[in-house]
Amino acid sequence: MTHVHQTVLRILGQVTSTPELANEMDTDLYDAGLLDSLGLVNLMLAFSDELGVTIYPSDLDKKEWATPRRMIADVERRLAAAAA
Repeated sequence: MTHVHQTVLRILGQVTSTPELANEMDTDLYDAGLLDSLGLVNLMLAFSDELGVTIYPSDLDKKEWATPRRMIADVERRLAAAAA
């Protein structure tokens, strides 16, 4: 598990108050009622603070953040693009 993977899961667990999401990587966060617009903003701020990745609401495709697995992949992609 990479540093980014661990950090995203830790922050996601804090924002959703559901730390067991690390074991449920394909849970639909919206359908389960774990994530809403305020939660998304909190995630974006925390990812910026801890990972240095800036994500604007206008750049976010909610489908890409529907599950923990997709969210991790999107954050990793953004970090890789920023480093290139």
